[in-house]
Amino acid sequence: MADITPTLAGFEAYCRNPVGITTDVMPLNDPGFALWLAIALEWIPCELQQVSATLYTYCVYNWGVSVLLQFQQDQTGQTYFADKRATFGIYNLLAGVISGTADESTSTSLTVGKGMSNLSLQDLQRIKDPYGRDAIATLMEMGTLWGLT
Repeated sequence: MADITPTLAGFEAYCRNPVGITTDVMPLNDPGFALWLAIALEWIPCELQQVSATLYTYCVYNWGVSVLLQFQQDQTGQTYFADKRATFGIYNLLAGVISGTADESTSTSLTVGKGMSNLSLQDLQRIKDPYGRDAIATLMEMGTLWGLT
């Protein structure tokens, strides 16, 4: 059975595989692992653990990776995290989701679900990368216990 309690060793293993952060990019026992895990543990509501310990751990790890990608500094001579931030547009302003666009000859409109329209600035930041999106999606799927619907 998989480990269903978030741990530092588990988070580091998750960052290594499936995320793919190698020891060249982030050495063993880098203090960033502990910091980003601690932040994720603060953000993800403990009540989710009562619903599903497995989903809680999954959500914590994904949130931690999302924050790690946003703030972790590169090793000297490397640009791994800078490249990831550029790829995901992590530092680009995203003030909301697009609900419609048009020009003289075309028009597009997306239906924005209620949950998307209620995203906070922190939520909008997290959905820029696949790990943050998974964390937000998990929280939304779990219902209104913490205000995400």
